[in-house]
Amino acid sequence: MDIYKFLKGLEPDNKGRLIHQIWDFSDTEIEATHYFIQKLFPLNERSSMSLNKFYIEDPALIERIRMDPIITNNFMASKNFFLGFLARNDHWQRFHNHNQLRITRIIKSLLLFVSRDEAESFYKNVLSLINSNASIPAKAYEHWDHALGFINHLKQKHK
Repeated sequence: MDIYKFLKGLEPDNKGRLIHQIWDFSDTEIEATHYFIQKLFPLNERSSMSLNKFYIEDPALIERIRMDPIITNNFMASKNFFLGFLARNDHWQRFHNHNQLRITRIIKSLLLFVSRDEAESFYKNVLSLINSNASIPAKAYEHWDHALGFINHLKQKHK
């Protein structure tokens, strides 16, 4: 799979789906399908949590992805796709949930490939979705803070 072409919308992922087909996933598909998040939001580091050990090592490829305006727009569409899922569901706000790890990945990926502003915007949008009955562990907030370099900023805010 050519990640550049996938992110640009020109080639399917290793499961045969184009990026816009993933954006059409139902909430059930988003919840039950685990491989897509690494493709929509790649990182430059291995994930210890993922069965799919996909990551981008090549700094030149990272820069090529970062500089492509079509890919940037697709990152924004992917971000909005996932925010929509989070807004329609609140089960991710209970205890430890794999969507909390996905949020960390998205923050890191937006920071790497788009901008700090977009990563922070996503982060703030996630925080705005958290309801008063949420029981998200402090560790999740720490991961999100750490992804952006905010040390213990939210841990104290949400005590």
